[in-house]
Amino acid sequence: MFDCIVRGGEVLDGTGAPAYRADLGLREGRIVAIGDLAGQAAQGVIEAGGRAVAPGFIDIHSHDDFNLPLNPAAPGKTLQGVTTEVTGNCGFSPAPVAPERLPLLREVVAFLDTGLAYSWRTFAEFLAALPPLAVNLVPLVGHVPVRCAAMGMDDRPPQPAELARMEALVAEAMGAGAFGFSTGLIYAPSCYARTDELVALAGVAARHGGGYFTHQRDEAAGLLGSMREAIEIGRRSGAPVQIAHLKVLNRPNWGGAGRALALLDEARSSGIALHADQYPYEASSTGLKTLLPAWVHEGGVPALVGRLTDATTRARIRHELLEGFAAGALRATRWEDAMVSDSPSRPDWCGQTLAALGGRLGREPVDLLLELIEADRARTLGVFFSIGEDDLRRILRHPAIAIGSDGICLDVPGGSTASKPHPRHCGTFARVLGHYGREAGELDLPEAVRKMTGLPAAILGLGDRGRIAPGHAADLVVFDPATVLDRATYAEPRLPPLGIETVVVNGVEVVRQGRHTGATPGTVLRKRRAM
Repeated sequence: MFDCIVRGGEVLDGTGAPAYRADLGLREGRIVAIGDLAGQAAQGVIEAGGRAVAPGFIDIHSHDDFNLPLNPAAPGKTLQGVTTEVTGNCGFSPAPVAPERLPLLREVVAFLDTGLAYSWRTFAEFLAALPPLAVNLVPLVGHVPVRCAAMGMDDRPPQPAELARMEALVAEAMGAGAFGFSTGLIYAPSCYARTDELVALAGVAARHGGGYFTHQRDEAAGLLGSMREAIEIGRRSGAPVQIAHLKVLNRPNWGGAGRALALLDEARSSGIALHADQYPYEASSTGLKTLLPAWVHEGGVPALVGRLTDATTRARIRHELLEGFAAGALRATRWEDAMVSDSPSRPDWCGQTLAALGGRLGREPVDLLLELIEADRARTLGVFFSIGEDDLRRILRHPAIAIGSDGICLDVPGGSTASKPHPRHCGTFARVLGHYGREAGELDLPEAVRKMTGLPAAILGLGDRGRIAPGHAADLVVFDPATVLDRATYAEPRLPPLGIETVVVNGVEVVRQGRHTGATPGTVLRKRRAM
């Protein structure tokens, strides 16, 4: 007897092959039979006739390790078909923690953090402290807590003993099951690292069978140079490279996707294991503090706020923002492209651009920016409309590009919902299937599903997930190809998508008829070193 039969669906197996009609027999969290299972007994049946049945979507780029401890049901992800999340991206992970530098770390990660307890020290202790989850977790260890633990927020190369400590921290995380090491090279203190430091730390990950996952130094005018650095790190360290949210930022640079993809292809042809991911939106999202020059961040948030409260230093920062951002800053060059997404001090400003606020209040947008960052102690979140649609579509079509949400959601049970998080947290996967797939015709359905399932599984080395095959984990999504569509918008970012009907994690339904069941069958997946 099967635990469950998924009956009569059009199976998209995650390889990019055309759909075929079949029943799936599930037992003990695994797919154990595929074919005509008419007359076979099962404890439960999921009727999938007229629907697509695909492997559960793998969100290869998320930040929910800062959210899942308080929101283990992960409704923003499960309701759009996500069954596995890769966390620890962009250099940020909740561990490791050096007790003496915990206050410094908490302020650096505050724009992502829903209020974690930080009762752990090691990466293994963090993973052990996670509650039962509705999704599977693929953890990465971030450069930010590693560097913070070893040398605080100093803008300098590490001393030999400091580098050795960072290597030991990465090794501990890899031994605990991390799938790789990530950097966020626009964020302090990660941005202070030189290439040699990153090669050394990525090398530790590589020796444990892990990869190098990077938010590059520059995604605008310096995009190609940043990609070349990532490629060099992969070549010298031996680590497979995953470029986070590949895009071309800011209007003067639009049209550059072709050159970026040509460089990616060239590196892959030379033997570098190189992939990238993308979210399907024309806006990015991160902390407003990333607009500030890199030198403003040295010493951590207390030092940053101190510089903003000093009239002379504030004037210097203001001048640099107006006359041209320092190297390494985000460089969103139009105030009308920068929207306040989350602000503890001014929740009434959420959903409005700095240009619109300046016009309404009769003030310069740059002064509103500095005021917000100071009042919020650098935890203000922004949305930036700075990605060209043509570049987005060209990157989306490339076969080496996986789909990742990069979603940031600071909601806590019973808390305020005044913020306006980027809609990608709730809409990414349905948007690819519905808008860019069915409506725009940029991807056919099997290829869209491959980019969400088989491709990320192959990048991560998840041998038993991302495909529908006998013996694979029963992570599944049943959706209607004719109606699937994202509903989340910048004005209403929490709306769940249409057309996602059933989501199964390790053989257990977490979404039934488009509603969360409350089940938490997810598990922490741990990288095992190849022998």
